[in-house]
Parts: sequence; C-alpha cells; structure tokens
Amino acid sequence: MPHSPGLQRRMHRLLPPGPAALWLPLDDGLISGPEHHLRDVRSLLSPTVVESVTAVLGFRGSLAAATPQLLGKPLVMNLSASSIHRDHTRKTAVGSVADAVHQGADAVACHVNVTSPYESEGLDQLSRRVTEASALGVPVVAMVYPRTVGENGADYNYFDVRERSPEEFAVLVRHCVRIAVDLGASVVKTMYTGSPETFRTVVESAMGTPVLIAGEALVDEEQAIERAQDAVEAGAAGVAFGRQIFNRTDAAGFAARLRKSLDGALPQHEAHAVR
Repeated sequence: MPHSPGLQRRMHRLLPPGPAALWLPLDDGLISGPEHHLRDVRSLLSPTVVESVTAVLGFRGSLAAATPQLLGKPLVMNLSASSIHRDHTRKTAVGSVADAVHQGADAVACHVNVTSPYESEGLDQLSRRVTEASALGVPVVAMVYPRTVGENGADYNYFDVRERSPEEFAVLVRHCVRIAVDLGASVVKTMYTGSPETFRTVVESAMGTPVLIAGEALVDEEQAIERAQDAVEAGAAGVAFGRQIFNRTDAAGFAARLRKSLDGALPQHEAHAVR
C-alpha cells in the first residue's frame, strides 16, 4: 500500500535532506523532574536554541506552553510515560495520536525498554501506536533501548557491557532497532554503541529506516560532539540530545556549537525512506 501524502510530508519536515538532524527532547521534565533549564522550557528555548535544533520532542503540556517559540519547528509528541519514582522501565500510554495531531505535532513517539520485565507491554503499545498513527498519516518515532531493572531497583542500561564488549552491546542495540523497524516505526531513537564501526551495523539493521542516537548522561562538550559526529558518519540521521543541552549552564552556546559540528559531519543524509 502506498504511503499517504500526509506521512510523506511530515517525514520530510522531520528529516529533510541535508545536514544531520538535531532534535531536542524536553520529556525529561516529566520523567526525572523539571530541573536545570527544564524548570521553564520557555526560557530554555531562546532564538539561538530554536535555530540550532531541527525538531523538538516532548509531552503535550510543555509543547503547548512553548507554542510561541516553536511555531515554525517540527514537533514530536511523546505518548508513553513513566517517572523515576516508580517502575521507570514500565511505560504507560498517555494521550492519543489524534490529540497530537490536534496540537500540531508532526509525529508521535513511543518508548520500549528491551529486556525489561515490561518489554511485552511496550511491544504491544508500539504496535498499537503504529496502527493508530498510520490511519492518520502520522510517523511514529520508536525510542527503543536495552534497559531493565537493576538489582538495586534502579535502571540498568548495559553500559558496563558497552565498555567491556562493544560488539555484545551492539547485538542488543541492533535487536532494539530491528524490533522498531519490524513493528513499523518511521524513525528509531536508540543508544550509541560506542564506536562508528559497531554503530554502522546498527544502521544496517534498520534497513533504511532513519536512526538517531540518544544523548545519555551529561558528558564534557568535546565528548558529546565527538559522539554525535561519529554516529552521523556511521550513518545516523542525526542525534536527539536533551540532557547534553539543557543540563549545561550555556545551553544555547553548546547547541550552536553542536549544530555547527553536525553541519560539517559526513555523510550528509538524503531523504529517508518513508515507513
């Protein structure tokens, strides 16, 4: 069945041909709390930040509050939620695709934690969102990570595996990406594997579906920029960096420097396959 013109147009706005994408996720305000520059996202979204990023991802309240700043920017509304205070790896469905369309979003997002005790629930949610969104011509961004509950009850993200055995970690991430692709996601957001060589295999496993990397915990500027460049040069469509931007004192300055570095990263991506 041909993809709808609406889906094609929305994908073109989200990931136009040219330099790599720089998405700004704001959803951590619900997940971890409104700290740092997330206390009031309107103050974070200075003209410099808005000009630097190519799309913004968040929950409906923050996106609505920032409507004046984001009128010309593509939006991705997150429709799966949890907080750090209880069952963080268990995402619950919030809102609908119709809600997102009514608010002007170009896409919706759904989160799945692979290896979590709640993985099956996440797969069901993602599948349902893809069916719901396809009927309205809306892309689904699948945020799929290798993540479970650690022995102390905190998130376990397999970062020790990434450090000890990058290929073993890449196996996990490749599986995350293939899950998203096989369930019909239009874009996949996942973890960086640690090197361009291993991440190139992740991009291959997406079979043409664009892949973006998450920002993860705050690191120094040089390391964050290098990770972004390496991912793009390995074939990523771009990055979705939240904490790497809003947890810095000079959020606007870093966003501008990151944008400049991505503009020079190779290869520049062309129009992506529409799913």
